[in-house]
Amino acid sequence: MYFIAKRIYAAGEAGRVSASAVRIATAGVAVGIMVMIISLCVTIGFQREIKSRVASLVGHVQVLNSQCLYRTHAAPIQITDSLVMQIEALPCVTNVHRFVLCPGMLKTQEAFLGLMFRGVDAISFDASFLSENLVSGHVPAFVGDSTSSDSILISATTASALQVETGDRVYAYFFDDNLRARRFVVSGIFASNMADFDSKMCYTDMRTAQSLNHWEYDQFSGAEVRLVDFSHVDSVALEISRILSQREDAYGQYYASARVDELFPQIFSWLTLLDTNVVAILILMICVAGVTMISGLLIIILERTRFIGVMKAMGSTDGQLRRIFLHLSAMLVVRGLVFGNVVALMLLAIQKWTGILSLDPASYYLSQVPVHFNWLGILALNVITFIVCVLSLVIPTLVISRISPARSIRFE
Repeated sequence: MYFIAKRIYAAGEAGRVSASAVRIATAGVAVGIMVMIISLCVTIGFQREIKSRVASLVGHVQVLNSQCLYRTHAAPIQITDSLVMQIEALPCVTNVHRFVLCPGMLKTQEAFLGLMFRGVDAISFDASFLSENLVSGHVPAFVGDSTSSDSILISATTASALQVETGDRVYAYFFDDNLRARRFVVSGIFASNMADFDSKMCYTDMRTAQSLNHWEYDQFSGAEVRLVDFSHVDSVALEISRILSQREDAYGQYYASARVDELFPQIFSWLTLLDTNVVAILILMICVAGVTMISGLLIIILERTRFIGVMKAMGSTDGQLRRIFLHLSAMLVVRGLVFGNVVALMLLAIQKWTGILSLDPASYYLSQVPVHFNWLGILALNVITFIVCVLSLVIPTLVISRISPARSIRFE
């Protein structure tokens, strides 16, 4: 059966009428698998990049004062070295660093802007993400929790709103019982393209933020926990929750933990919607590939009516003839899959290494279309498409049983 199918396949390429049907069917499968692979790799790349950027800014899991879960302003919690080491000992944890938040306002002669000052220290804070996304200047040498500095790191969004550049001096105002003012020097400007963060956050050293909040040296807004990969968030968050359960600090405050997707549900809900879009695209493209293959096979069968009649007259059964055309269809599907994979992977590789397709960071958080090669997903798409297409071709082969040998031999 395979030998005969191979001969028909070769004959179709030799210039017969069915050659057009073969090309159309092959093109349908190729376009379908190409669109599916590109959609999968771009969507996964987009989700991974956004999650990575958010986690680089605020961590995968945060340790907080339990009061922060029920009110908007920061409440201090004691983060001891022993607690930090206990969390760092968990599997998949790469970094734990403490931070202090302090609300304030930056003002220049041209404008003013309300911001959240984020105090960090040079010892534990991983500034690699900020360094990679610097627009100008440098990341300040955050001097730790014992001394203060006048350096500040702001976003490009903030710099544009305040019309300041690296090296400029800006005044910051803080409000509690009394109005306090402090002068900072802009040491660097970064652009993470995450509008929710760039428009609201700036960085200073930890001791400065603590003194502005009137907190003790061992009081912090919380600690950020960064992991090897986002896939470990569930397990690590559960372990951290177990460590903090009913734990009380020296000031009588209770601990709580929150995952990054709980802290910023709007971003992660948006990313989840992308999965729905991809599923819809995959189903649509599989249907397109299946329909084109069914149409192509029907044309091939009708063109081979005389062949079917002769084979039946020689004793071939309907089942044998159906297997011949299913073998033929499988060859066409495989060829379409090969062409579609080659084109899709070439286009994705060009985008990954050149970034030729750009995006509007204000809308998509990224400056170019991201790509992630999910080889297991690509393999699964090919297998599923092949199976669905071949199974769908069982229907048109039923036409074979309705072809009469006597009439088909005279068929023109």
